[in-house]
Amino acid sequence: MDEKKKSNKGLFLALLFSVAALGVALVLCATIGKGFGASNNSSSKENYISAEKVQRQVKKILNLDEVKTVYDAQYQSTVKTRLEAMKKDYVCTFEEPLFVMNPFGTNVTGMYVYFKTSEAVNVEYTVSVADISIPEYTKTLYTDEDGNVVKKHEGQIIGLIQGKINTVTMRLYSDDGKFVGENTFKFDVPDYGTIKETELKVTNKQDSKKLSDGLFVIYGYDRRNTNEPKHMLFYDNDGVIRAEIPLAVTNGDVNMEFIDGKMFYACTDSSYALVNQLGQVESIYNTEGYTTHHDFDYDKENKRVLILATKKKSKSKQDIILSLNMSTGGIEEVIDFGNLMPDIKKGAVITADAPDREKIDWVHFNSIQVINGKHLILSSRELSSIIRINNYYTMPKIGYIISDSKIWEGTKYSSLVLKKKGTFTSQAGQHSVNYVTDASLKNGQYYLTFFNNNYAQRLSYPDFDWSFIKGAGTQNKDVDNSYYYKYLVDEKKGTYKLVEKVKVPYSSIVSNVQEYNGNRVICSGTAGVFGEYDKDGKLISKFKTKVTSLIYRVQKETMDGYWFN
Repeated sequence: MDEKKKSNKGLFLALLFSVAALGVALVLCATIGKGFGASNNSSSKENYISAEKVQRQVKKILNLDEVKTVYDAQYQSTVKTRLEAMKKDYVCTFEEPLFVMNPFGTNVTGMYVYFKTSEAVNVEYTVSVADISIPEYTKTLYTDEDGNVVKKHEGQIIGLIQGKINTVTMRLYSDDGKFVGENTFKFDVPDYGTIKETELKVTNKQDSKKLSDGLFVIYGYDRRNTNEPKHMLFYDNDGVIRAEIPLAVTNGDVNMEFIDGKMFYACTDSSYALVNQLGQVESIYNTEGYTTHHDFDYDKENKRVLILATKKKSKSKQDIILSLNMSTGGIEEVIDFGNLMPDIKKGAVITADAPDREKIDWVHFNSIQVINGKHLILSSRELSSIIRINNYYTMPKIGYIISDSKIWEGTKYSSLVLKKKGTFTSQAGQHSVNYVTDASLKNGQYYLTFFNNNYAQRLSYPDFDWSFIKGAGTQNKDVDNSYYYKYLVDEKKGTYKLVEKVKVPYSSIVSNVQEYNGNRVICSGTAGVFGEYDKDGKLISKFKTKVTSLIYRVQKETMDGYWFN
């Protein structure tokens, strides 16, 4: 048997016995090449392994009746072992790369690719389909954190479209940017039935070139629709889906962090995954005894993740702060807000309108930010308050509260409310508070940006009088707008001031804002829309989804240093 036949047959057999993700297929594509650096515009017939056939092999290899989740250490290690065997046993060149569709099950259309070149190069690729409404998508394959040229190329090709024949053209460039050669491959990607909208409706109000580079990440797409798969969705500036991370969550699909170059996110309601650039889950962290919700933030100084949580055995909800030690995997309850504000919790009740009739939702935290590894900024929807906690890990204490002062009148916390500087309406039912620093600010000053829902509700205190919040929506009446708010906080003076306000579509609950590369990304969740605005608050592009309920949040990420160089 000649070497080429041996290579192709061996790879095919190896793929048969490799582990694949649920609902996806493995793909081997061998091209007719002309040697390293040659241009090739044709491709040979692809070999496909069906999802059903691969799943049968998965169950046989692992001796399982069914694969319940890809977020399993044994599952992930088995896939890694098979990939390493294929890489070692068979020659993978630029002419005949090894392609595997989503082997680890963490990116539905992420195409794993591996090959070697005789000289160190970078790899740029373009994904295109025969659909004029879907533009080409061009990126540079990730190599390492510094983007160095390499001889071994291993990563994920991002941007493939389900239900289409995808043409992928890979181009090689030397360290000085000189073009070396290219090769073209075609992949007939199945429709896995997981994406409702390949393309979002996009309305451009300004020059779309003003959009920042990156992918919009949608969290909680149609969250309350039980028929909708749970996933994080990545859309480009044209509103085209480019990646999908499957999850098994209820309220935890709210955020992602990059920790030491790896992606960290909630994969279930009580566990988190740390995933490398290839899509392999390297670690799974459990929060036994607690369910997580709404948000988390990485404390880089102490290598901890601070998590909003609910104690399963508690009669109250969404009032616990957990600390996850990334080194040991251990969790620790660092704050029980029932101990910090016992009188407020004691006065709360469960009303007929409460979504949970078993637990009291008296504070309802929806965002958390770590400051200098010592302090926290928390957003409480139920109290329409932004609360700072000092020394969160050693001796937690309320540092201040930002809200309309009338919310805290007659309580022992009224002296902690910062003074409003200027004439404006304070926030009502806010979400997604972000701590933003600026070198031009004085000591003790910083910005807080957030989505002001402009929604006055406090279900745990049903008789609370909200009449002092003028123009806000209520449970019985929607209003026209919510707002992007930016406060300047001066801790030394004990004041907060509204310095930026952008009118956005109304959303009574959920939603978020993000300052990103000079622009503002703003999601109005119940309206199912998000947009990118310039620094002056002018809409650049608006993206409309077809959700039946809501989207939870949208943030933008370049994904450089992870999927791309």
